Amino acid sequence: MINVTLSAIARRIVRSAANASRNNLPVEVIAGCAAPEERGHSWHYETRGGTRISHPSAYAKFGWSNMVYVCSTRRVEVGIDWLVANGLASEETQLAA
Repeated sequence: MINVTLSAIARRIVRSAANASRNNLPVEVIAGCAAPEERGHSWHYETRGGTRISHPSAYAKFGWSNMVYVCSTRRVEVGIDWLVANGLASEETQLAA
């Protein structure tokens, strides 16, 4: 991941180009010329053994459970060269990365 600060409008354009499912996903800038793409998985519950739980509320009523919450890792990844080619970042930003 490259440390680049994008404006709110640039982040919106990147999310739109990736057809992101939500409009508040974080945007990560990576090396290369990769087009914007949504990556990661949504939040969910799983057992301590790693099996995904489809209906966690069914297990919560018995008091003790071995459910573990797994945070969302959804994000939009875009290459720094793609940003420069589409006018969303400057050449100086590309050289600094």
